[in-house]
Amino acid sequence: MRLFDEKKIVRFLLLFAGVFFAVFIPELVQSMENVFMVIPYVMAVGFLFFVAITYRFPIVGNKKKMRNDVEIVPPPTTSFQSRDLQKDLLERDELFQMMVDVSANGFWTFDVVSGKVYWSQKALKLLMAESAADDSFEVFKTRVAESDWIHFRESLQKSLETGESFSLKVGLLNASSKEQCLQISGNVQQNDEGRPIRVIGALNEVVDKFAAEKQNYYYVYRDALTGVYNRKFFLEKLKVDVDVAHQRPDYLFAVALLDIDSFGAINTSYSINVGDNVLRVVSDRIKSQCRSNDSIARIGPDVFAIILHGIQNGDSDSDVMPIVRRIHNAVKMPIQIDGRELYISVSMSVALNRDVDCVEDILANATASLREMKKGVNHGGIQFFSGGIREKAMKLYKLEFEIRKAIQAQEFVLMYQPIIDITADNRIAGFEALVRWNQSERGVISPAEFIPIAEETGLIIPMGALILRMACLQAKQWVDMGYKDIQVAVNFSAKQFALDNMVDDVKRVLLETHLNPRNLKLEITEYTAMCEAEKTIEIMRALSSMGLQISIDDFGTGYSSLSYLKRYPIHTLKMDKSFIDHMTEDEEDAAFARMVIGIAKSLNLDLIAEGVENADQLAFLKAEGCRLIQGFYFSKPLNPDDALGYLQEHYEPVKASV
Repeated sequence: MRLFDEKKIVRFLLLFAGVFFAVFIPELVQSMENVFMVIPYVMAVGFLFFVAITYRFPIVGNKKKMRNDVEIVPPPTTSFQSRDLQKDLLERDELFQMMVDVSANGFWTFDVVSGKVYWSQKALKLLMAESAADDSFEVFKTRVAESDWIHFRESLQKSLETGESFSLKVGLLNASSKEQCLQISGNVQQNDEGRPIRVIGALNEVVDKFAAEKQNYYYVYRDALTGVYNRKFFLEKLKVDVDVAHQRPDYLFAVALLDIDSFGAINTSYSINVGDNVLRVVSDRIKSQCRSNDSIARIGPDVFAIILHGIQNGDSDSDVMPIVRRIHNAVKMPIQIDGRELYISVSMSVALNRDVDCVEDILANATASLREMKKGVNHGGIQFFSGGIREKAMKLYKLEFEIRKAIQAQEFVLMYQPIIDITADNRIAGFEALVRWNQSERGVISPAEFIPIAEETGLIIPMGALILRMACLQAKQWVDMGYKDIQVAVNFSAKQFALDNMVDDVKRVLLETHLNPRNLKLEITEYTAMCEAEKTIEIMRALSSMGLQISIDDFGTGYSSLSYLKRYPIHTLKMDKSFIDHMTEDEEDAAFARMVIGIAKSLNLDLIAEGVENADQLAFLKAEGCRLIQGFYFSKPLNPDDALGYLQEHYEPVKASV
């Protein structure tokens, strides 16, 4: 209960103020000469009285009182309310139907009075039926085994009599496997009198734990494409044999690796599907030739591994060779795929566990042997591992590691061999940049020792990028010193030239070093030029449009087609040294040298003879019209300081034609 009402207090204060001011009215009238001056004062006092008596204060918060002058009429009880109720029931049924259909479980209901059966969409899918022909158990009866249908009917009847729920397994007639079955269950709904009116049930797929484990095992340890074991299983199985060998020193086993030679060409020439079929055929042929206790796995895209368990003879390879040769001969037989007859070549390496005591060592031995064979003349054959191969492989691995470190430490240096124009008083026309490895421990290493490894491992790409930048910086330095038309030639490998961003990389280096493209020449081998000829021509055109000159190195080694050569936007051919060495002694080499010179002239290309070492070779080339010479006769490769000295002695600016 409130102690005071603020509205009444306000009214009282207003009245008090009005009375207070009204008391002074007689005195004002007496003191004022003009009575009309008192009128505003009187009006103000009257306004205070008016406000105090008649003003209605505003409603605040929930203090508004309910009006009692309005009659609230309840809505009439007509069919409107009945229609809304029916609509709500229909919407509720539709919502329930949607929930049942989208559920991950199958549902069914049986109306006892009408005998109608409802199957949800999920239940029909589990029964492998598109729809129910009628509202009955017929769709269920026709898709389960007869004995299971009888069992279900008896369980349903017993449940209706006792009111108890039931659950049982049933097998599908058209199941893909014996392990596939369904679990059907039901609960009885009764009325107030205890009579059954409805059965509500569920239908679910039974997950066989044993089958699921078997399926998981297959996915974990099997190759999905070929069905043989995968690398994970191979390593685990190999470890078991190694452990057995530790316990039994006389136990001998072998690991054989089988590699499909040039498998990438099959995918490129035909299709990936054809390549997959080849892998399946190869795996089937290996399985057909192996012993029952041998383990076969696919451990790489085109590499299979075989563990030959329990070799009997521990002193020789006599027990292993017949098995390996049998597999090799079977696999390399022609393959019939989609009406085509494909011939494949396979290389196999074999390593025994004689001198190793761990999984890594025996696998490394087999891998090293396979790698060595694919690089050598025994390509496509069979090779057993020997100690020298492993030592060589370890040396190569070490060299690869050192090359990676050398790229980061920038231990590679460039030497520059002059290219001389003998028709212009032996004027220097340019340099070829030749890489050397200035190793901190071994000193200068020849490129013949590290370039092949860099090519094989892909390290030639970062190395080539480093060489290009170093050559451009050196050429820019010489240009800034006044040797405006000097050219520096840089060799590009096939892997570099195949890069999609190769043109952009060259353009970026030229921009960063501020070198004019006319001072740079790119050299690629004849083999590189012929790899993916159409793509190579497109790249060459892009480079040529930038102002770069392109040279074909090692020309004459037998790869190129003259019809393609006419299409290449090239500027220079370099005759291979192997034809120059004996051209003054061998008539065939001399004839070939004349032919190459003639090709260059007919195509209006410059020709550089490289590897010229004596006066007789020089005289022959000069007589045949070859003007550009490179070789020890004039100069060996020079370091940048010596190259500058040579440049100062043999450089003469090209005079502009008037």
